[in-house]
Amino acid sequence: MADDDWKVLPHDAPAQLADNLWRVEGELEGMSLRRCMVVARLRSGALALHNAMALDDAGMRWLLGLGRPAVMIVPNGWHRIDAARYKARFPELRVVCPAGSRARVEQRVAVDDTYACGALAPGDDSVTLRHLAGVKDVEGVMTVRSHDGLTHVLNDAMFNLAHGKGLFMFIYGRLMGNAGGPKITSITRWLMIKERAAFRADLEALADVPGLRRVIVAHGAVIDEDAPGVLRRVAAAL
Repeated sequence: MADDDWKVLPHDAPAQLADNLWRVEGELEGMSLRRCMVVARLRSGALALHNAMALDDAGMRWLLGLGRPAVMIVPNGWHRIDAARYKARFPELRVVCPAGSRARVEQRVAVDDTYACGALAPGDDSVTLRHLAGVKDVEGVMTVRSHDGLTHVLNDAMFNLAHGKGLFMFIYGRLMGNAGGPKITSITRWLMIKERAAFRADLEALADVPGLRRVIVAHGAVIDEDAPGVLRRVAAAL
């Protein structure tokens, strides 16, 4: 995919969440469901892009004003829409994805490493990756350490959708019970979770990490009020 294939969908202005952490929410083509891109700055000043999303000219100027994109985290085999576009624009990007999603991600872009790498830079624990338990390593969690505490960045493992308009949100959100707050959605239960007890225990372990400030999910609002309690309640509902 060439750089001139850069396809921008409508997106919001970037929002800063912490000294080294930003989020951009945008639309998905043909769906009322939205997605988000998370940008974390390493101690070197380089950037890690989680779920990279093609931005308009102003958005790209903003991004490059933060630092040099160095790592692109493709969080699972479905969230790869703009991965090849970013790799074409920034050939030096190191591409990282969950081990269980590598084959699917590599249908779009070559992968350099998996979430087993842990820290994204030697001697720098400000941004780390690990696989989630109970999902056959198809997804994981990115943890960002900031001055105000820790942020867990999940992807499809948990949604935080408000009730919305449109047929999709009526069926998937209201009828299937996947909207109305933080949830493990029906699709995640059916397609991702293979060992429910292990997955539940891992959510509880994430909640117990000292200094947890917020949880970011790919679809829905940031969880920044009692994030540990939310994770525990979601785990208990499994």
